[in-house]
Amino acid sequence: MSQRRSSNIREREDAYSNYSNNSRSAALANINEQTYQEQIEDPPSDGARTINANSSIGSNNSVIDPTLKTAVDNGINSIASPESSDWEYHGPGSFLSICSKPGMNWVGEKTGSSDFIAIAGMFTRDVTRQLKLDCKISLDRTPEPDRETAWRYTKAYFEKTLESSFGIVVRSSFEAKLQVHFANDNASGPDDDAAWYALRNAVYAFGCRALLEKTSCSSTFMEAQTAGWKYFQNAMSRHTEMMYCRTGLMAVQALVTMALYVEGVGCPALEYMLCSVAWRLAQSKGLHRQAGTAWGMGAQEIQHRNWIFWILYSYEKHIAHRSGRASAIDDDDISCHIPTTVPDGSSNNVEFCTYVIKHAQLSSQIGKRFSTVQAYRQSPESIVKTACELDQKLREWRDSLPPSMCPGTVINSSEIHPNLDTVHVLYLHYAFFGSLISLHSTVTYPWSDMFGRDGNLAFRNQVDTSTQIVADASRNIILATKYINDIHASTPLWLVFYYPVLGLINLFVHVLKHPTAPSAPSDITLMEVVAGHFARLEFASSGELSFSFARELSSLARLAVKKAQQKLLLSGTSKDADVQNTDNNYRSYDQQQNSMNSHEIGTSGSDHLSQPANNQKADSFAYLDSMTWGEFDVENWSALLPSFSPDEMMDLDGMPGNCDMSFLPT
Repeated sequence: MSQRRSSNIREREDAYSNYSNNSRSAALANINEQTYQEQIEDPPSDGARTINANSSIGSNNSVIDPTLKTAVDNGINSIASPESSDWEYHGPGSFLSICSKPGMNWVGEKTGSSDFIAIAGMFTRDVTRQLKLDCKISLDRTPEPDRETAWRYTKAYFEKTLESSFGIVVRSSFEAKLQVHFANDNASGPDDDAAWYALRNAVYAFGCRALLEKTSCSSTFMEAQTAGWKYFQNAMSRHTEMMYCRTGLMAVQALVTMALYVEGVGCPALEYMLCSVAWRLAQSKGLHRQAGTAWGMGAQEIQHRNWIFWILYSYEKHIAHRSGRASAIDDDDISCHIPTTVPDGSSNNVEFCTYVIKHAQLSSQIGKRFSTVQAYRQSPESIVKTACELDQKLREWRDSLPPSMCPGTVINSSEIHPNLDTVHVLYLHYAFFGSLISLHSTVTYPWSDMFGRDGNLAFRNQVDTSTQIVADASRNIILATKYINDIHASTPLWLVFYYPVLGLINLFVHVLKHPTAPSAPSDITLMEVVAGHFARLEFASSGELSFSFARELSSLARLAVKKAQQKLLLSGTSKDADVQNTDNNYRSYDQQQNSMNSHEIGTSGSDHLSQPANNQKADSFAYLDSMTWGEFDVENWSALLPSFSPDEMMDLDGMPGNCDMSFLPT
């Protein structure tokens, strides 16, 4: 059973050690008017959770507040805030959607086991409990480093960190200002400029962590993070001033730098809120608009503003993509030019950053056209047509990359630009395959109900084609983990956690959909590669970061395969359907793409769909045939879970005592 991430964190006196949330309440919740009404009209039995406006969700034997009942009866459920303080929303596009109730039901049906409910509860808590601090930022300021140490940290930031290549902080300008700072013997007092104080402490945090982690001793993982965190807290202490007092462009730089700092796997995951705040401040300063001549700015200043905006844009779109949440940036309101040169003294790599920005724009289109509430009100035909169009654009972006950076090819470190790292190339690799999954999983997740309701064979064949694209992308993501050479406290979360888990979950789904396919054993082996990757993460962090999710999913996948094989032996059913499906697994992406764009729906001359892979229904969707399109409700399959308490996780071999087990095979 997956252990909570905090269970291995040693007790410490300093504020950093308390960042993880130790609440017993749930990580995620899907509470809406319908849920309230069900609780009121059908009170749970003893031991089951009830909802009380004056208590945390997950408390037992609570009583519905009469005021809340009246509000629900009147269709007004916004006057109360029933959720506990650490709940976080992840949308249907999130990798956590498999942990939604429909997702858990589907896994239980395919495996014949109740174990996944407990696994899902632990995993969502492991993930979401890191999204907020459990304690307040310390009011005590850490003394800033002396001159010599400050310069060492600054040098380490610009020369040893991945983030410096984005050029948020221009080295020549920062060092010149730091030189003046020490020449004037400035003290970091309350009258110091808030943005400058925050920016230099954020740089110190980066540099301090980078220097301490460059050692072969894994015990320094927490030491490096704790030391850097003290300077990060210094920067956070001026957060309010940067937002509400008079500040310049440096405040945006500071907030973006702070957001990038907590992207490190050893940090609490505060990047979503920090990036959102940075965006609002940037928008208030007009960074999303191209500066006109009336603004009175020089070419270098405009150039620097544009770079900061586009890097912030790319990062915000990346965060929105992986959380399944809506982006805060409206692309239709942007006139800022993508720069083609860098400011003097910047280490920004124009070519790499331009590729990142172009992909972020595609990611934005995918999110807007597939992950919003409005997107799910489209007709199936419209959704498929859009998927084909965006798939083509994504392929064109991939083809525009140089061979040394092209996703799916061997990464040769000798061919990488001197101011780039293997991790930068891995980002492009993961961005491409991750977007493929985001694009095609919309129609392939069995619990999404998207295409199972439509009897049109062309739609079902589209599901088959998209299923193979998702499976192949997942394999590519997992195989690329071999390029992750070192894991430190500053290693990005997306690199060591998000994308490996994305590949893992989608390959797990593929095995459960086609358990008798010849590819199933090798796919399970790939899932165990992810388990090995997480073992490396646990070792590198001296046990601070421990996830057994991959190991547990691979065990469930083996169980599903064994169950399916036994069923075949008893029934004598042929494996032809899965064999045909698996043959498509090993077609190249281009072949799959060409198949998508070379055939038309019989009822429409404009919607291009895939060549039928076989003439049978998609097995995963057969049970949805009796449902109608009008029943679809995106919030009913979002990655939202009711509360799991530790006590409940012990019941029924991992099945919470009050969970409905009617979906399990009898």
